[in-house]
Amino acid sequence: MPLSGIEQPDVLQLTETLRLKRYDGHYEKALAGYQDPYVYQNSEGIFDESKKPDLHYIKGMCEFLDKAGELYFIEIQKNGVYTAVGDVTIKGENPPIAIWTSEYRGKGIGTSVMQAVINRLRALGYQKITGSSVFKWNKASLRMHQKLGFHIVRETEKDYYLDLDLTTQEAGQNG
Repeated sequence: MPLSGIEQPDVLQLTETLRLKRYDGHYEKALAGYQDPYVYQNSEGIFDESKKPDLHYIKGMCEFLDKAGELYFIEIQKNGVYTAVGDVTIKGENPPIAIWTSEYRGKGIGTSVMQAVINRLRALGYQKITGSSVFKWNKASLRMHQKLGFHIVRETEKDYYLDLDLTTQEAGQNG
């Protein structure tokens, strides 16, 4: 059970053409996305191409995330068909998000998805998102988090860790 005692919706419809579809065990859908150097560098911190995620890695990652929270594939509808373009896990600590498909990066999809994470956690009574980690070289992710009200609470040589207080009116307001 992803979030203890809470039923995970099959679909969270964000816009007419953007939705979160509950992970259904088909981890192989994520393989092509995680083979993209932009994704495995910015999401996984892997820079050695020989260590890029393979099917075994993706399976383990999806199984872990599905147990840790509500794992969804981010889907875009194009020509009447939904296609997975990324993934997100809704959880109160370090909710990960990745947009696998380059044509959908920089278009506000990550912001919309993270807003949905914030809304879902707030609706479930969470008061804070903690430890959202962002690699220092991933400037786009850092901007998105800060735009949504996350604040850097600590940093390491490679990472920023950000928290968001969900009890404030401003939390999650992008602007």
